[in-house]
Amino acid sequence: MTPFPSMVSRVPDDHLGETRQRDKLLASFADRITVNSDLTRSLVSWQSNKAAPGFRWFRYKEGFSARLIRYLLEFVPKRGCLLDPFAGTGVAPLIAAGEGMTSIGIEILPVGVHVANGMLAAATADREIFRERAEALWDAVSSADADCRLKDSFPHVRITEKAFPLASENEIAAARKYLRKARPGPETSLTALAAIAALEDASWTSKDGQYLRWDHRSGRRLKAKMEKRTVLTYSDSLRKKLDQIYFDLPGLSNAYNPDNVEIIGNSCYEVLPQLSTDSIDTVITSPPYANRYDYTRTYALELAWLGFDNRGLAELRQSLLSATVENRSKRELLVPSFGDALRLFDQHPAIREITDALECAKNLGALPNPNVIRLVSNYFMELTTVIAELARVCRPGASVFMVNDNVQYHGEEVPVDLILSDLAEQCGFHTNAIWTLPRGKGNASQQMGRFGRKELRKCVYWWIRR
Repeated sequence: MTPFPSMVSRVPDDHLGETRQRDKLLASFADRITVNSDLTRSLVSWQSNKAAPGFRWFRYKEGFSARLIRYLLEFVPKRGCLLDPFAGTGVAPLIAAGEGMTSIGIEILPVGVHVANGMLAAATADREIFRERAEALWDAVSSADADCRLKDSFPHVRITEKAFPLASENEIAAARKYLRKARPGPETSLTALAAIAALEDASWTSKDGQYLRWDHRSGRRLKAKMEKRTVLTYSDSLRKKLDQIYFDLPGLSNAYNPDNVEIIGNSCYEVLPQLSTDSIDTVITSPPYANRYDYTRTYALELAWLGFDNRGLAELRQSLLSATVENRSKRELLVPSFGDALRLFDQHPAIREITDALECAKNLGALPNPNVIRLVSNYFMELTTVIAELARVCRPGASVFMVNDNVQYHGEEVPVDLILSDLAEQCGFHTNAIWTLPRGKGNASQQMGRFGRKELRKCVYWWIRR
């Protein structure tokens, strides 16, 4: 690991604010910011899961890789109990269970919970029974006709209308009809996971961070023209997923102990206060980044399949960690349980410096979307409460590893790594290291034209409970 190159404040600009408080943080943590050449993008991101048995079944691009969990656990002397308060599809708790640990995953996005529970079902499923039910599902889909849509049609919401060709709409309805009547059990859970995982490749959509990108052939009115390389029929997409699961099952039967894994489908703001003090030995997590990505739009197909209507999607969006410009403040909900943590947030000078600079830009009419001020403020407010609770539930000596990226709005760098690490230290952690990837990420193209290209740190933080 090599020291991170020295950094200096940016060149002053009439529309840019002070950086004094951020510079102080950088000076405070400079000796702990190091380039970790082990942390490639494929290791840290979902990319290496594309070939990982089980984890390859569902494309969850916002998650991290199974290999990263194994890498980080090598730095933990005492295994004990692992917690991931933003568990996604359950990669961290599942891998931890395979390493002999007990584990808890908290995830509010129902898609992630659905996939994680499907993975847990794989540990106890009978391969031949799965094959029989997979063939029965396949037969039902292969013989689909328009009558299937009378009762079991895909429950579209506004954002998913016209997502599938008509033939696939019929096949999806047939799959839903079969699953509605199927006998419960781990094998049926796996066929249900295959059915939902097959949706994207059979649609006119592609997941692209902040939204769904649409193929121009969908019939929707679009500003940008995009054409997917391949749009499968739903039956072909489903066949691929069923075959993947059948092929992977033998290697997953002993991969982890499902009795040692608890996946909790709820908000970490609700669940963390219920965990015992000094009960956690390791935390590995990656909260949503402060980058305006809206998971309720990215995973709209899957959420609609699971029964979310337009109102349900709006309510779910508000309950997620505030990382979009649409999220309203959760302060009133957080005050009763997290008053001390909120005072830490209110008094943090670097957060105030950033929001003041953005407010100034807004007053000058130079901020394209004024709601990014609310995004930045809410993001740090909510993560302060999470960090305070992690300090409470972690035993002395426990390690917390957090994957996150820095962001920039209107030329104002938001050093998420430094601010969260500073908050962690005030809550009782020591920042052992801020590992950066050898290559960071560039700022948004619309900001490059005005403020120039600036490489932002992509990081893994390592905090140790004092």
